[in-house]
Amino acid sequence: MKINHIDLGQNPILLAPMEDVTDPAFRLMCKKFGANMVYTEFVSSDA
Repeated sequence: MKINHIDLGQNPILLAPMEDVTDPAFRLMCKKFGANMVYTEFVSSDA
């Protein structure tokens, strides 16, 4: 699987954003345990 120029391999593991769960520490832990891609939850456009 490729997203633009990023190759995630044949069977990537992606972590979906979950409100109030996917804080930086949680994402780092998931990355260490094998998630190919992690990203933050929704960001407010009001700020």
